[in-house]
Amino acid sequence: MSNTHNFFPTNPSAAAPTLHITDEAEACAAVLLACRRADEINGSGGNAAFLSTLKSRNIFIGYDPQVLIERAGQYYEQAGSSAALIDSAIGAIREQTRLPLFYHCLDVILADGVVTPQEHKVF
Repeated sequence: MSNTHNFFPTNPSAAAPTLHITDEAEACAAVLLACRRADEINGSGGNAAFLSTLKSRNIFIGYDPQVLIERAGQYYEQAGSSAALIDSAIGAIREQTRLPLFYHCLDVILADGVVTPQEHKVF
């Protein structure tokens, strides 16, 4: 698949996002948090997968995971929903980063073994 942007579809009928994220690592953390917040079960498995990704992936080298979580949380509050946050963040994420990010999002969503209706809406 040549266009991985399709993994994170935007809502063309929605108004243009007012939140603009420019830092790629912050944008990736925001997308991961959007997936985490979509989990209606909110178990520890998703938290562990989310934190493990922030601590281990190359894109986050040089960043404090706690600062990324706080910043992503601020972005989430500004965006108002997981879908709006993904729409706001995707422009800052390079094409070659999107497929690995998609797989990490799946790890976060599937960590508890259940895909809730809200998680399904994210993808």
